[in-house]
Amino acid sequence: MALMRRRRTSAFYDDPATMRALLAAHQDPTYTRPPSWIRATTRVRHSRLDGRDCWTLQPPRGPHTDLHVLHLHGGGFVEQPGAHHWNFARWLIARLGATVTLPMYPLAPAADHRDIWPFAQHAYEKFLAGHRPEDRIVLGDSCGGGLALALAQRLRDRGEPVPSRIGLFSPWLDLAVGDPLSARIAPDDPVLGIDGLRQAGRWYAAGAELDDPEISPVDADLRGLGRIAAFVGTRDLLLADARRLQRDAEQVGQEIELHEYPGMYHNWIMHPLQEARVARGHLLDFLCR
Repeated sequence: MALMRRRRTSAFYDDPATMRALLAAHQDPTYTRPPSWIRATTRVRHSRLDGRDCWTLQPPRGPHTDLHVLHLHGGGFVEQPGAHHWNFARWLIARLGATVTLPMYPLAPAADHRDIWPFAQHAYEKFLAGHRPEDRIVLGDSCGGGLALALAQRLRDRGEPVPSRIGLFSPWLDLAVGDPLSARIAPDDPVLGIDGLRQAGRWYAAGAELDDPEISPVDADLRGLGRIAAFVGTRDLLLADARRLQRDAEQVGQEIELHEYPGMYHNWIMHPLQEARVARGHLLDFLCR
């Protein structure tokens, strides 16, 4: 943790050229399969949706509740899930006794929002639509947070039940990364870089304007959604997105919790840190109310 506080640990998002050079390694298809230690400690079910892998995880003896969590993983729309995503799913299962599904959506630049967004919607329809609305939970980290928020907005617009709880971890909601606060934080952010994020955003948008609400859900109508909680650190350049989300939600009377943690970096809540244990306690309070 101390090392992370002092310097950058990831060059992937530094600039577009670096991202292109490292893209193949970050899109290794082996990362779309649960590690062996997940299979040894949870009940794992594999399914296919639109030609893509989906993994549904449960406690070894089956779920203790009717809650079903759909987790849309982060990675700028250009990375496969990491070990921390699988470990976090196992933690959720152990603490909630719930079912957790992770869909492996297609990645940019080979895919874009016209492929990624429909797949996320299909995953929700397949895995959560058969549950009572109060038992549906959607979580998303980073770009997955943007997908989770856009999903809830689309369901509302179609007159369908929205998930009862929406948990966002370091959500990326403004793909243009245009807030001046992001630029001020960027030199101290040990994980993300603005130029790399913008490149990933352009790949995802595929010619659409980055400020289009279909692309960047931060400015979309937030009324009538389920309860929202966002978790973000002050050394995460996406802090600006979370604060903007809170302002917009409060202006229209949408229930929201914003949890800020001093000195924390992008998506720290999913890593084995003392600070993460504190934040996870706040997350459990939100999910179990």
